[in-house]
Amino acid sequence: MDDHLLFFLALFPLLAVGGVALIWIGMSGTRKARRRAERERVRASGTVVDMVKRLSLGRGKPLTAWHPVVEFRVEGQTLRHESRDGYLSGQFTIGERVELLFDADDPSRYHLEKLAEWEATGDRITIVVGILWVVIAGIIAWLVSR
Repeated sequence: MDDHLLFFLALFPLLAVGGVALIWIGMSGTRKARRRAERERVRASGTVVDMVKRLSLGRGKPLTAWHPVVEFRVEGQTLRHESRDGYLSGQFTIGERVELLFDADDPSRYHLEKLAEWEATGDRITIVVGILWVVIAGIIAWLVSR
């Protein structure tokens, strides 16, 4: 086997690992969103009535996430649930009207449409960046192995 080909075959996987990881992360987010969309199909309008501050650890640092509490009506009944998803400060305000999709079997399982599109776009961007990373890794490995 040619030494240059052997060097390429050794270098390319090392350089491409980050790109493959990004593709996997983006695909994972896409699959999660698809499962959520299959489960949460009923549309409703609601109002943000409160914001609950939750602290968690992320990479050893405290992170603050705000969970909107949304009030909405289902079959004549007013429901009030805290979002399972946390958001950055300022993304929602008390009194804001929001559109949501919820699970008919469990209305406490819902997601806010405002950010669902943003998350989908983020997943697509992550996949594209991962693909570009792998392509660039291949070009670099090929150039170095020549």
